[in-house]
Amino acid sequence: MPDEHFLIELDPRWQEEQRLRRAARFRMGEMTFFYSAGAMGLRGEGYWWHKLVGFRPPPFPAVTKTLTLNRKVGLPFAILPIGHSVYNRVSLHNPGYYEWLLLWRPDLVVSLHGTDDEIAEMVRGLNRMDCAGIELNFSCPNVRSPGNKRIPESRHPLYLKLSHADDPHRYDLSRVREIRLNSVPVRFGGVSGKGAQKANWAFIERHRDLPVAGCSWTTRDDILRLHEYYGCTSFGIGAVMLVNRRLVTEIGEGLG
Repeated sequence: MPDEHFLIELDPRWQEEQRLRRAARFRMGEMTFFYSAGAMGLRGEGYWWHKLVGFRPPPFPAVTKTLTLNRKVGLPFAILPIGHSVYNRVSLHNPGYYEWLLLWRPDLVVSLHGTDDEIAEMVRGLNRMDCAGIELNFSCPNVRSPGNKRIPESRHPLYLKLSHADDPHRYDLSRVREIRLNSVPVRFGGVSGKGAQKANWAFIERHRDLPVAGCSWTTRDDILRLHEYYGCTSFGIGAVMLVNRRLVTEIGEGLG
């Protein structure tokens, strides 16, 4: 009777899995990963449910939940994973910038949303503090756009978060280190993960001349495609936290 392990090794699915593991290990040195806005909460320490399901997030750099100048009441639990997609209508639920300062940590990238004047006020405050960077969230599918036009001056690295439908060249990109993409607007909210790939990856394709973080990925194959075909070297960990936590753990371990 054939050896069980021998039969497994003949399975094309197993062989493809091993190919992806080897390729990913080989290229890990060319990639960086970070937790996208909200993936690890307001302070970058994760959520209560992480402990509940026994998930220990690897220590990647984290972006805070997006902050507004004043407290905003949204729908904090309006998140629905379906397959490898995640639908949400959280609507920027947060305690407000000044209240968040009580939770401040210098190793976080701070995500901000608001009018140009509101963002400028928050950035001025952060310029007097240490942080790992500032993400300018100019596009959220669950709230009305404030019509941002200005990239503020900052002593911290700036990351610009846009919608797939935005034109990045309308902004002063000389101040921007990297562009990151938001969830894709759908009826009653936004979708991230697999459901956002077509629109977001088309944006990356159109703007190969710009540094755009890999997004909407939920599998190893997605990571390799974004790296090999689209040229991404930075990858945001977002929807994958809800639909494929094992992959996040494996990335933290160097993919085996």
